[in-house]
Amino acid sequence: MAEWMRTAILIVALAISAVIGTIGAQWLGGPRGGVGPTILQTVDQIDAAIAILGVLAIASVLGLLTAKVTTAASGMFVLGFALFALAMRTQGVSEFIFSDGNTSSLMIEAVCLSVVILCSSVFIFQFSNPLKDVPLNQSGSWDAPFSLRTVGITLLISLAMLPVIWIIAVTPSKGQVIGSAVIGGIAVACLARMCMPHTQPILLFATPTAIAAVGYAIATFLGISDTAFTQNTLSPLLFPLPIEYAAGSIMGISSGLSWGASLAEKVTPEMA
Repeated sequence: MAEWMRTAILIVALAISAVIGTIGAQWLGGPRGGVGPTILQTVDQIDAAIAILGVLAIASVLGLLTAKVTTAASGMFVLGFALFALAMRTQGVSEFIFSDGNTSSLMIEAVCLSVVILCSSVFIFQFSNPLKDVPLNQSGSWDAPFSLRTVGITLLISLAMLPVIWIIAVTPSKGQVIGSAVIGGIAVACLARMCMPHTQPILLFATPTAIAAVGYAIATFLGISDTAFTQNTLSPLLFPLPIEYAAGSIMGISSGLSWGASLAEKVTPEMA
């Protein structure tokens, strides 16, 4: 297929996913009006959860269709872009603080959202083509994507999200928190290229969102209150909410996997 056609399909898929994400945000009604900051902090949590699942389901199908003609990473970018469009309509951490939100719900939401993202990742990678720039190991195959070793390394390198968020998200503005998650995703992807060069990154797209729960736990330990927010002493680890973590990290990982391809160790016939 011609390169211009692949690009056109990607652009159309991104446009549709943005519309789907924007529509899905309408079901996240906040307790003080407008769109709520999180799924669990909405007027009707069941409707909000169904809306998010619907957005992810449709975006996963769009991502699969895109991955069929491009790459699985591009397909995942479409998924992340749908969440990005949704996150841009939600209210931020200020609404979470002044609505008396609790970080336990944030941790639960982050972990649950990561599980759904993992299902989407498995779906896209399973029914599309694997990343061709992932070199084979010395046995002539890819490493198992869900082995104990792979899971452990993936979780460890996903922790890189937290210092990136801490350094870059100096204010709770929407663009800055999502941007910090994107940069964190790029950092995680580059580390994955170096530490897991022979593994298809199926799990990698989900773990940074789960790691957000660790950041929320640290922020809770440091203290959370409306006074801390107004005095600008609130931990930056609380600034990106789960949907923002998910949207930014998925888009960042999708981009970082391409940029960090040169970091993967290539296995030559002599090495094998």
